[in-house]
Amino acid sequence: MSEIPPPRDPGVPPEDETIVAEEWAVRPEGQVVVEQTETETVPPPRPPLIWPWLLAFLVAVLAGLGAYYYFTHKSEKTVPAVTGLRQERADAVVRDAGLKPETSREASSKPRGIVLAQNPDAGTKVDEGSKVRLVVSNGPPRETVPDVVGETQTEATSDLTGAGFKPEATTAFSNRKAGVVVSQEPKGGATLKEGSSVRLTVSKGSKPVAVPDVVGTTSSEATATLRQAGLKANVVGVPSDKPSGTVVAQSPAAGKQAKSGATVRLNVAQAGGQTTTQPAATTAPPATTAPPATTAPPATTTAPQPATVPDVVGKELAVAARAFADQGLKIAVQYVPSNEAAGRVIAQAQPAGTQLKRGDTVQLNVSVGAQPAAETSVPDVVGQRQQQGRTALQSAGFEVLALNLNGTVRNESPIAAETPKGGATIPRGSLVILYVGA
Repeated sequence: MSEIPPPRDPGVPPEDETIVAEEWAVRPEGQVVVEQTETETVPPPRPPLIWPWLLAFLVAVLAGLGAYYYFTHKSEKTVPAVTGLRQERADAVVRDAGLKPETSREASSKPRGIVLAQNPDAGTKVDEGSKVRLVVSNGPPRETVPDVVGETQTEATSDLTGAGFKPEATTAFSNRKAGVVVSQEPKGGATLKEGSSVRLTVSKGSKPVAVPDVVGTTSSEATATLRQAGLKANVVGVPSDKPSGTVVAQSPAAGKQAKSGATVRLNVAQAGGQTTTQPAATTAPPATTAPPATTAPPATTTAPQPATVPDVVGKELAVAARAFADQGLKIAVQYVPSNEAAGRVIAQAQPAGTQLKRGDTVQLNVSVGAQPAAETSVPDVVGQRQQQGRTALQSAGFEVLALNLNGTVRNESPIAAETPKGGATIPRGSLVILYVGA
């Protein structure tokens, strides 16, 4: 009889072992035998795998770092102010700022389509591509009078008629621009029976002012006096025996009534005016005798004619350019940031009344407006025909004014200069001046 092996210590990891199944049998002779019938190899248990968990943890860490970098390195944008704008304009302004407009509507006394509120507020710093929520007026409920103060008379009439009311307009002097509604009765938000009348007071501009007497003063003094009275000066050089730069006449005359902001023409004595006096009659040859060819006076070189710088501050660029062209002067346009209306002259390099030579150039600073359009490059059209250059500039999104200091502008006139120059970057829709030859 074989011995039974002792039990294995459970704390000791087993090696590969062979388990032998044994059968005990007793033979007829009384002998006990052991027979082996089956064996099985049992492998030891393996430790758990750790590297898949480490790999998953590493992937999660890298993803977190990537997300942190993305959300902390997005460029910031400033939310523009669009409250009070029409929805179409507000959407365009928000998109130009690199943000996305999201619109909701609600009933309001304001006309339909006006932005009532925005979130975030104007000036807030947000990530590029963020949403700006706009609350847009859905128009007033029926029988509620819309608020049209500040709108043009045409816009106010349309809004009131669309809401079921009858507008009745009167005019009055006001500091507001002519044609703008300055008050209404009943006020916006009031309840009124449909079909009732709403009375509008529309501005007809500032109250007229008395034109001051500036004859005998210098052009700069006259310009300052007129500006203090709320008027503008248009300085025109004329031949005169008065000292150069002296105002010899004005129109309208002193004491006349003119609208605030109107222009007063000043005739200013220009240098060399006395040279236009004809020679004495006794020096002329007899009328009946033809002078011999050899006695013809020698050809002389014409001296450059003087030109007087006009006052164009506050005027539209096109008006200013024509005023300078009337004096035989050119301008160089520099578009600059300003809250003044887009396209309005805010400064000139030479003060009004300055004496220059015809053909000289004066720089004008022109406002791009509080909310300038996207900038684009000005095509270089110098050397092209006027019509060809105009077409190229208009195709690029610019307005065009062509001027000829010495004659008429024709389609085939060659372009001698442009301002701003080709390659300059200015807001789309700005005015480009072309100077052409004959």
